[in-house]
Amino acid sequence: MSEILVKEYRGNIAENIHRGSIAVVSSTGDTIAYLGDIEKQTFLRSASKPIQVLPTLLAGLHRRFNLTEEEVAMFNSSHWGSNHHIYVLEEISRKTGINPEDMIMKPCGSTSATALAAKLTDQTRLHPREGKSKLQHCCSGKHFSLMLLQRELTGKVDGYERKDSPVQKQIINFISMLSQTPTYKIGLGIDGCGVPVFALPLRSIAMSYAKLVDPFSLSTELRDTIDYNFSCIHKHPEKINDYGTPSFYVNQNPDLIMKDGSRGVICMAIRSMKLGIAVKLEDGWTDEFQGLIIANILEQLKYDDADLIQKLRNCYTTKLYNDCGIEVGHSESDFKLTIDPTFFEIPDEEPKDIPDTAAEKVSDSDSEATSSQPAPAPHNIDLFGDGEMVDANTGIDVRTENSQKAEKSLAAFDQKVASAADKVAKATEAADDDSIIDEIISREDEEDQTQTPEPSLSPEEQRALRNKKSILGMTVVKPSANKTFISNPLVDPIKTRHDGSPTEPMTPADNTTDTDSVVPGFIRQEIKSANIISQKKRGN
Repeated sequence: MSEILVKEYRGNIAENIHRGSIAVVSSTGDTIAYLGDIEKQTFLRSASKPIQVLPTLLAGLHRRFNLTEEEVAMFNSSHWGSNHHIYVLEEISRKTGINPEDMIMKPCGSTSATALAAKLTDQTRLHPREGKSKLQHCCSGKHFSLMLLQRELTGKVDGYERKDSPVQKQIINFISMLSQTPTYKIGLGIDGCGVPVFALPLRSIAMSYAKLVDPFSLSTELRDTIDYNFSCIHKHPEKINDYGTPSFYVNQNPDLIMKDGSRGVICMAIRSMKLGIAVKLEDGWTDEFQGLIIANILEQLKYDDADLIQKLRNCYTTKLYNDCGIEVGHSESDFKLTIDPTFFEIPDEEPKDIPDTAAEKVSDSDSEATSSQPAPAPHNIDLFGDGEMVDANTGIDVRTENSQKAEKSLAAFDQKVASAADKVAKATEAADDDSIIDEIISREDEEDQTQTPEPSLSPEEQRALRNKKSILGMTVVKPSANKTFISNPLVDPIKTRHDGSPTEPMTPADNTTDTDSVVPGFIRQEIKSANIISQKKRGN
């Protein structure tokens, strides 16, 4: 069940309450903190934009059309239609040859001229464009990205909004991969701007953002693409919403990323903590409360940026005024997350080497006797004054001698590890359980104890130690008997004809066909999907 996230007070009575849920998930899939129902199916809305842009960037279309970092940032935006947004969008249209009138949504006015913008504490840099146009729609940057990829895959922009179009099929695969949710479990709807919108558990949404800031299992190409996209956002945070908004302040910090969505969705990630955060307010009333909610979450997670937390609390006015302009109440957010108590634990430092005190003990008489004797000559000396130590008796370079010993020790250790691995491999071929493996490990321990006695581990403790470092300790997506499953990490080329059906790689002759449906100067390229194969098992 959802919990209270925000209260609106009139006087000292809570007149309105806004319930919701919060999920905080690590990049390995562990739930670090939560509040409310984090398994509830939730539409990503515009919070999916930093994922939706990835297929376009992987295709290299931003490079082909010489798009700037500011223009790439607009692909991620839910902009407010200020003049500085429209100028950049017009430049994207000029460079790519895509006509804004081909976008499927209707013209609208600028968000920076609405009542929401009037609640911002800092309104000095809001300059809405007059009139109405499709470019003023908050999702026009995303539509440019979708149309670019659709044209690359099919030769024309038509149909980019259909859920069975090549561009939408790629996008759902990316969402499936990053959220670790099979595609058949991702719900589909139609977003406010007319394109497909994706629904999945709130916890899985948080997971997708955690993977964005810690894509450890993804291909190098995709990791570089994600990093580049985020760098564009960090350099131009005003393009995501507008100046003075919560996302403007959050995205100035290169350790954080934030993207909101309509109707009560907030998504954020913390790179240094490898965490993804997803928030959903049930009543969808979130914009003016974003700063309060995010500030509370960061503070409870003990994030070290007090200045940012204060800016978030103050970016929207929290005071309630009546029609006479008199202050009559306020809003506040004081929810408490349930946080994994081990999250704040500092890992124990490795124990330092403790000298054998028994070997160092000497009698008082011996100590007095040795103290009266002159100090022995140093065993190692700097013979030539150049910092290179040599043995005083043999003249051998101490560092050379030590490195040779270290190399021999490492070689012996590697040989021992290889031998043990070979024994384990042969044993596992002959048995399905761990009994033989445990026997080998136990025998190896006995051999080691003849040289360096160490406390032995029970078979159960040994098995627990092995499992701690294995895939069993991680959250994975289990394949369904008859549905889609995920396989990571793989990169498969997607090859399409103009009708969207699979085909072989194009030959030079293929590039010359259907020239009337392709913008002049196009060089058709294969588009790579990102580390995911979606397929259905036959016969079910």
